[in-house]
Amino acid sequence: MSSIFGRLPVSGHYLRKRLRLAGFARKLAAFALILLVTSVAIYRLGAIVPEALVGLLLLTAGVATLALLISLYGLFRVWFQGIAGGGAALRALVLASIVLSPFAYAAYLAAVNPRTNAAYTDGMDPDGPAAVIEAQAPADAPVAIAPEATVAEPSVVPGRRFVADAPRVYAAARVVLDDLGWQVGGVVAEGPAIAVVAAPELADGDLGVSGAGDIPIPTARAGIDAEAASDPLDRPDSEQYRITAIARDLIFALPSDISIRIVQDGDESFVDLQSVSRSIDIDFGQNRRLIERFLDDLDTAMAGLETVETGS
Repeated sequence: MSSIFGRLPVSGHYLRKRLRLAGFARKLAAFALILLVTSVAIYRLGAIVPEALVGLLLLTAGVATLALLISLYGLFRVWFQGIAGGGAALRALVLASIVLSPFAYAAYLAAVNPRTNAAYTDGMDPDGPAAVIEAQAPADAPVAIAPEATVAEPSVVPGRRFVADAPRVYAAARVVLDDLGWQVGGVVAEGPAIAVVAAPELADGDLGVSGAGDIPIPTARAGIDAEAASDPLDRPDSEQYRITAIARDLIFALPSDISIRIVQDGDESFVDLQSVSRSIDIDFGQNRRLIERFLDDLDTAMAGLETVETGS
């Protein structure tokens, strides 16, 4: 009598090798992610200097790169050799890619932008013809940087020309500055003041068509002074304005000194800007983006007016 086990199919238990470094790569990637967030946070709190931040970022990139290479090697072995542990390697790959994505974007910005720390509109070009204001800039205004003084040619952005008087453009610029949250350092109204045209007198004491005129309500001097003090951007109407401000980027809050110039020429007004990074030599195009953001918002604020680029 044959054994019943003789008719059963041959079976067995096969031991599969397992990735040894997959878990280690996942921990490395998680550590790099925590290090990246912590480095930016403590820098924003002012606990470290920019040089220390650069060192921490380089360490973060190195750790994340190591985790990425280990995870890729592990996934290669899982695919071609059938080794277990692919899930841990895949998680390490995802975490490392998240950490390295800001560095990849920074490398892209460095490749497509000039190696400089300044940007200006064509009217601010020291060699250009639009240097209209000859008066001295305020003490807190940034010093104009010539193109040859930087590592490379600064970015040049087309300025704006509005069919409007300078006070109206300045009013729109005040709205844009408030929306952007830039810190205004000072405002100088230069050039001749715009005269206010008085209403014509009517003959024979006529007060108007209805026979009555508006009577101004007197305002206390203290109220006027308080209102003026609450609005530091309030300036008398003029044909030329120069505004100095400080803008900061979203992530690292690195400051850029910005100079805005509004000049009226006949029925048109020209707007030009200059932006210079204060603490870095290469801005990755940040100053150009600040100028473009301001001009785009100014176009929106001046909607309904004829607007053209001065560089066109």
